[in-house]
Amino acid sequence: MEDKNSEIIKIDWKCLRALDTISTECPDECLKRGVAAAVLQFFDFFSTNKQKVALQIVSNIFNDYDEEDAPTVMEAVPALCNLLQSSDKTILESAISCLALVAAGASENAEHMGKLCEAYAVEATMSLMGNEGWKSLSDDILTGILGLLKNLASISEKAVESLFKLDFCELFKQMVTYYSSSNRDNNKVQMLVELIYQLMLPLGASEQHAKLVTAKKNVIMAQSTYMNQLASIFSLMVQVAKCAALSSICYNCIAVISNIVELSTPDFLMELQNTVNLSSFLNFLLAWKNRHIIFQALKISRTLLEKCQQFFLETFTKEGVKHSIDSIVSHEKNSSHQSKRKNNMNESCLCFDLESSSTGEACRVENNAVMKLAEDIKKSFFSVKGSKRSPHRLGFALKSFRDFFVRLNVHATTPPTENPDSCNQLTDLSRRLLSDELPVTSTFEFVQSGSIKCLSIYLSNGAYGNTGISDGQDLLGHLSEVQSRLQKFASLALTVPNDSSANPLEILVEKLLDTLQMCYDSFPVMLSDEQSTRESMMIPLRYPETQELTSLELKFRRSQREKELRNYNDVLSVDLFSTPDAIEPVLFPEICRRTDQEPAPKNSNRENEASGSTNLDDGNRSSKLRFLYNGVILQPSTTFFESILRLMNKGQSDLLIDPSFWDEEHYITYRKRNKSKEISSESSYNIQLSHVQENLEEAWLKDPFFTALLLGKLPGDLDGSDPSYNLLFMLKVLEGLNRFSYQLLMDEQISKFAEGTLQDIDDLKVAIYPVPQHQFMSSILTNKLELQMQDSLFEGGLIPSWCVYLIETCPFLLSFDTRWKYFCLTAHRSFMTDQVNNFPDQVNNIFDQVSGHSDQVKSPPQTKKYRVSRSAILEGAVSMMTNHGPSSRIVEVEFEGEVGTGRGPTFEFYTTVSHELQRAGLGMWRGDNCEDGFIHASFGLVPKPWSPSGTPGIDFSNVLQKFKLLGHLVVRAVLDGRILDIPLSKAFYKIMLEQELDMYDIPSFDPELGKTLIEFQALVDKKKFLETSSTTSKHTAVLSYKKVKLEDLCLDFTLPGSPEYELIPGGSQKMVTLDSLEEYVYLVVDATLKSGIARQIEAFKSGINEVFALKTLKMFTEEEMERILCGEQDSWAARAFLHSIELCTRISDCSNFDFFMQLKNLEDHMEFEHGYDMSSPSIITFLEILREFGREEQRAFIQFTTGAPQLPLGGLALLEPKLTVVRKQCDGNVDDELPSVNTCQHFIKLPPYSSKLL
Repeated sequence: MEDKNSEIIKIDWKCLRALDTISTECPDECLKRGVAAAVLQFFDFFSTNKQKVALQIVSNIFNDYDEEDAPTVMEAVPALCNLLQSSDKTILESAISCLALVAAGASENAEHMGKLCEAYAVEATMSLMGNEGWKSLSDDILTGILGLLKNLASISEKAVESLFKLDFCELFKQMVTYYSSSNRDNNKVQMLVELIYQLMLPLGASEQHAKLVTAKKNVIMAQSTYMNQLASIFSLMVQVAKCAALSSICYNCIAVISNIVELSTPDFLMELQNTVNLSSFLNFLLAWKNRHIIFQALKISRTLLEKCQQFFLETFTKEGVKHSIDSIVSHEKNSSHQSKRKNNMNESCLCFDLESSSTGEACRVENNAVMKLAEDIKKSFFSVKGSKRSPHRLGFALKSFRDFFVRLNVHATTPPTENPDSCNQLTDLSRRLLSDELPVTSTFEFVQSGSIKCLSIYLSNGAYGNTGISDGQDLLGHLSEVQSRLQKFASLALTVPNDSSANPLEILVEKLLDTLQMCYDSFPVMLSDEQSTRESMMIPLRYPETQELTSLELKFRRSQREKELRNYNDVLSVDLFSTPDAIEPVLFPEICRRTDQEPAPKNSNRENEASGSTNLDDGNRSSKLRFLYNGVILQPSTTFFESILRLMNKGQSDLLIDPSFWDEEHYITYRKRNKSKEISSESSYNIQLSHVQENLEEAWLKDPFFTALLLGKLPGDLDGSDPSYNLLFMLKVLEGLNRFSYQLLMDEQISKFAEGTLQDIDDLKVAIYPVPQHQFMSSILTNKLELQMQDSLFEGGLIPSWCVYLIETCPFLLSFDTRWKYFCLTAHRSFMTDQVNNFPDQVNNIFDQVSGHSDQVKSPPQTKKYRVSRSAILEGAVSMMTNHGPSSRIVEVEFEGEVGTGRGPTFEFYTTVSHELQRAGLGMWRGDNCEDGFIHASFGLVPKPWSPSGTPGIDFSNVLQKFKLLGHLVVRAVLDGRILDIPLSKAFYKIMLEQELDMYDIPSFDPELGKTLIEFQALVDKKKFLETSSTTSKHTAVLSYKKVKLEDLCLDFTLPGSPEYELIPGGSQKMVTLDSLEEYVYLVVDATLKSGIARQIEAFKSGINEVFALKTLKMFTEEEMERILCGEQDSWAARAFLHSIELCTRISDCSNFDFFMQLKNLEDHMEFEHGYDMSSPSIITFLEILREFGREEQRAFIQFTTGAPQLPLGGLALLEPKLTVVRKQCDGNVDDELPSVNTCQHFIKLPPYSSKLL
């Protein structure tokens, strides 16, 4: 009998294999003979492998079948729907694929689609996605399900009703919020929006679909809950559209919004205006260049006016929609704009993005469609005679803001003591305007009032927009005036009214960011054909992932009017990083006539040209050539690649690169640059300013934001005419003001004390309410950069100049996660050992490519292992870093005499060395006053000032060696994804980021000393004020410190806390007096933050710079650097999701916040295997214990399981590999066993204990 069964099985298998072949060759014949249904009839009797073959047969048969065969196909649908309950992912995926093929073939027949619904296809697929089940589905399965549901909803009102009954809109909100955050998966967002679009009547539906349109509308209107479901996604659609990095996603969201507006009642629309501000959103859309988006925005505007004319006419006026429509009409009529509009016609058609059957149809947005619709709206609604409209508020807003800035200018030039009433009036005005008027002022009114420019001119003392800066300007006077204005504005903007939770600065920043969203086209995304989803990255790339460098073919030719230069006949093959500045040293010797330049060896000449060019600060260096493409002069510092692509796609929102782009030869014209003065008056002024700033004491006066304010312009060669320029300038200034709010306000308090308006020195306090750093983040810019980084060519050079500019100049506009990903993808360009950014090498590389010797990119480096001894771990660390620290290879550690190797021992090594560097007696840190134990610095570690006379028993060269070692450890931790357990102070992180320190940084690590120094400085300023305002010294004679004479304090010229450190020769014998107090404060600050620690800091920085360009880290803040180096302070927190939560609060309602908070559950980020699952009693007890752990217990647990006491970036959520708990096999008594771990794989072997107490 067994032999017979075996024979049957063999025959069975042969039959299936034969059918597989036949179904591939003759699918139509198999379909007509009912093979698919027959195979599925015996499906349960097949083994798993045979079931997979059976589904492949069904897939072959159903692929592209004729509609006349649909009844036969439908016979197999119930069996396929039953397979959706399978636990086998391959079978589930195949069943979904087969159902998708069924739906695709019957997509034009509502009756057949209805049979799919009757087979509960909608319910079966939705059950797979419910309860966050969509997260566990593979990409192919989820894509198949969404495609199937879209096809069903597109033709069947039954499917639409089923989706509403199953509350699909709630699931939609969760999925869109998840996938849209940081552009995690734009394709999924697109599919979800396409699906939700199919639930409603399609816009502009043809007559043949009129019956379906009516049926869908009846389904929705029959149940108020269905309309409520659509209303619940409205706000999400608006925010996704506003933050969309691609115009196609924005367009699709608008189409969904338009459908909801069509279905909505006037009352509902008015309510939406109050909650979502539809009018402001429409004005945002009308600022785009994409005619499809403008057209859809105009259609929505017309619908709103038709349903509720009076109400929306008022809001359209207030929010700028009316102004935008008027502008469209006037611009479209202008002949010069007509030619520009013709360029726009090259943009991709978006009309059919949401429809499945549109092949061959012409674009619905005709050449003059936008113009016609705008004129129709203006004629029908804006030109109605006798309409009663409320007074326009723009004039009032404009007058209020202008009045405010006039008073500010008067206030800035008038001492408070001369007119105290003016100060009070200004304070009242600023509170009314900034706290009361600004929040209710629309973005349009805010922009039209000229507030941004007025504020820029005021704060910069007229420098903003003034190109006439000359050497004759009083530089010191200008600097002092800008400083005064900034301080006065800071006191106004950072004041929080008692009845308000937001300060004026926060509201101002929000207005600026809203306005910046309207500059979508200023930041175009450049995309090639290949996109790759990049998850959160833990360590930087060593080399680009692309195996071959992408190059651009440039054909240089001489300008027709150029007579002095020769023609260049060759084609240069350049990389994507090449700029006109980089190419000139290569090209100029080849085209220069001998009368212009003596013959010279090519290599040395090019190298000299290149190296000479790197000493200049901007793109306007002593260039000899101008380069042009199609008659347009190219920016010297912008890559050829970007300049050509932008000019080829002028007027388009998204720059999509056609594959033919790489094969073309792009013609570049060159001509000799007109001779001009080597150093302009402006650059001379900049040099003077730089010298003046070097001698200033306050750190904030040397910060780039203040330099930009003094010069009245942003650094670099950013186009000042771009609409985003004003916004970027003001955001940079306000972010700097916010960052230095304590210093600014304390300076003002000190001035008040000096002038006598503040009597008691104990009142030298400031209540600061800075804007949280994340509120400066622009969602749209973050999403655009995230999308750009998904391009497969990004790390190879496909990086738009705006990305680089924002990272270097305005990094606060981008989220931390996005900047970290950018850093990881571009870090390989900053390795010192590779010299990727070395300019002469870049020139030589260009010539190698021209000669046909361009090398392929090196393959990713291998891991380098190093063995150290625990007994001499610092010595071993020094040796390891000296030999392998500068290497771009990943370094791992193993301990002598121990078996373990890999991640765990390496993490333990970094932790142990971190602790050893905190050992007392090394002479490295402040507070090192003992010989044994470790230093405990409550406010973080700061280098110990080193006395010129030295410290007995400590060799200073050893101290410097250890600081250099710390530098090596820091850079290796960043590059290799390691964790340091060392509590560095905020001041030390500022040093690491090359920021200036001053007296106001001392309170951050020594509150008592910092407070005293600030009070001493106030006393010094008061003495100076009295001396300049009085002819006698009687007033200064009565000055004292808290009613005690300075002499009675018995202070000498030694560093507080370090009596061996004499601030001046013989300082221990010289007492501090009122006359020498200024010198004393200066010397203490200098010894604490500058000269006393200068050599240690230099050694530390040299350790970093030997491996990696330290300046690259300047894109991060001090707090962010602490996260990168020392991991997450909250061990259990899923910090990787904080940005998602933050975005969630912006792009959806509060209910989604709870959805993301659920991700912080411990069990969501652990795996349980080999005897355990989530419901195992031991696991339940284990998780209960973990939740009860305090901070130190958490550190001990993480150290036990990973080798480091803190988790890396992202916390437990992004720990790789995941923390996995398995059942430990015990030979004896289980309760006598101890848990064990594998730190490399993060494996916890947990015995099944009988009690929680154990």
